[in-house]
Amino acid sequence: MGFFKRLFSKKQSKELEQQSQETSEDYLLKQQTEQRQVGHYVLDHCEQIIEAARELGEEKKEYDIVTSYLQDIELLTDLEEEQKAPIRDAAENICKLNQARDLYLNTSKKLSDAQYHMMERMEADIPDAIRRLQTNETYQATVRRDMSYLEGEKMQWTLLRSELIHEKYVLKIASYVAFSLYFLLMFGLFIMQIGFEIDATWGWLIVTAIATAVGFFIFIRYQNAQTGIVRSEMNANHAISLLNKTKIKYVNITNAVDYAYEKYHVKNARELEYQWDQYLEAVREKERYMRTNDELAFYNKKLVNLLGAYQMYDARVWIDQPIALINPHEMSEIKHQLLVRRQKLRARIQYNANVVETERSQIDRLMEMHPEYEDEIREIIKSVDRLSIGEL
Repeated sequence: MGFFKRLFSKKQSKELEQQSQETSEDYLLKQQTEQRQVGHYVLDHCEQIIEAARELGEEKKEYDIVTSYLQDIELLTDLEEEQKAPIRDAAENICKLNQARDLYLNTSKKLSDAQYHMMERMEADIPDAIRRLQTNETYQATVRRDMSYLEGEKMQWTLLRSELIHEKYVLKIASYVAFSLYFLLMFGLFIMQIGFEIDATWGWLIVTAIATAVGFFIFIRYQNAQTGIVRSEMNANHAISLLNKTKIKYVNITNAVDYAYEKYHVKNARELEYQWDQYLEAVREKERYMRTNDELAFYNKKLVNLLGAYQMYDARVWIDQPIALINPHEMSEIKHQLLVRRQKLRARIQYNANVVETERSQIDRLMEMHPEYEDEIREIIKSVDRLSIGEL
């Protein structure tokens, strides 16, 4: 019995020890989990503080800049009239030069960049090219007119030859008809004289005379037609010869003109001359633009030096808004805009300052709720404590 009692006692002791160990481990695990949750909360609040502090720093810097600009405006407004005069004069010159430059930049280009660079590249050759192209176009038009005239001449002589050939054919048929009719009449008169014993002497004479006249007329017309055909062929051949020579000239001059069109990317000499005039105007405008830039740089520097003499925060900013130095209304508008910006910055600064204060209060509350983790919490927020919120 004693043996079983001791055995049971040992077994019960081990079970109690095991339960105690398990309870201790659960407690430690729970404690570690709770510690991690607290650390996580603290880190979240610290991140909020860091972000708000960063925003706060940037906003206070911007606030100081806006305040400096407002102080510059107050300084400019309080200047004496003799102090404002040279500043106003420089600002007026800057405004005029800016307007001239903007006019140049906003003027629609009458030449494309490719056309401008082509003219620039061939600048020395363009005047001669214009005169040469004008001469070639005039000669081309003359040759074209000559071709039209010679084409008409060729057609006229060809048509005349065709008409004369047709006339020869008609005369030939007419001669056959007249000859046949003559023999028929002569045969009839012969029958009348032999068969009916009628005196046909006058008939013979009249028929012979008419036949002779008709034959002579047909012969003369036939010869004239033959001569006309020969002359028409000669004239037509001459016109064709001249036309062929003229066509060669036309082809050559047309090739020269087309090559010039392709080379300068134009449709005619008038367009090339127009582009040349626009190029010269663009060159003059560019030269004026360059002079304007030089003068603008001079007056910008002068304005900065004049304003810099009064120890302004940013004298160069007035280069971009010189009209405000001339027009009090414009200066009032800029001042109003700066005041609105500063008011909004002040509201944002207050908001982020409240965020920092709220998040820090949350951390302090966590330390009060969990004093056993105070050392760990203070270790976590040590980096945040290095941020000097007061200096921000």
